[in-house]
Amino acid sequence: MRALIVEDEELVRELLASVLVREFDFTEIVEAGDGEEGWHAFQEKPFHFVVLDLMLPKLDGLRLACRMLEAVPEIRILALSSECDEYTVREVNCSGILGFVDKREMALEVLFAAFNEVSSGRNYYSVNAQNVISSMWENPGAYYKILSGRELQVLRLIAQGHDHDAVGAELKISAYTVRRHKHNTMKKLGLSDEASLLRFALQKGIVKHKGGLDWTDINHLSSRRAL
Repeated sequence: MRALIVEDEELVRELLASVLVREFDFTEIVEAGDGEEGWHAFQEKPFHFVVLDLMLPKLDGLRLACRMLEAVPEIRILALSSECDEYTVREVNCSGILGFVDKREMALEVLFAAFNEVSSGRNYYSVNAQNVISSMWENPGAYYKILSGRELQVLRLIAQGHDHDAVGAELKISAYTVRRHKHNTMKKLGLSDEASLLRFALQKGIVKHKGGLDWTDINHLSSRRAL
């Protein structure tokens, strides 16, 4: 069996590889430092298990995972990230990725458990991620339950700094329709102005403080599952 590690931090990559070598029976472990390198490695030979960071240069981890799952639906993927917000956890959960570990919880015992469960085809979420999922499940007003897919797209693009015309061009709708979706979104969320909309998007992880995650229009790439 072969394992692929896609992680841009060399020390983390070495840690992950050492755990796999010592504790699991993989015949070969391949390492990649960015998303494009990981995708090329994945295309060259078959892998049983993939560990990848979500915040990767050149091609982010979620898009990479969606490509892998589209090519090999049975591939077993464990995602790692220091981003453990509602948006990130839900997108991972809906993508077909089997496991998620918040990097802030990346103790050896957590890695052992995550590697064991996911490489065996079972789901694994670290404690922080489980708490995020429970909170969203228990909240009837969770944004993804009350916003339509189009409203969420408009919210993300506006929060990224695009004006109405640019959002309309991106989504192939009129600027008037963009304004209507924005108005409905703000009304549903109880927000009074665009600054509040941006704060909400940052708080929920719908947009990020730093670059690396651009998950607009990925839904068609992933086999979505209910949270």
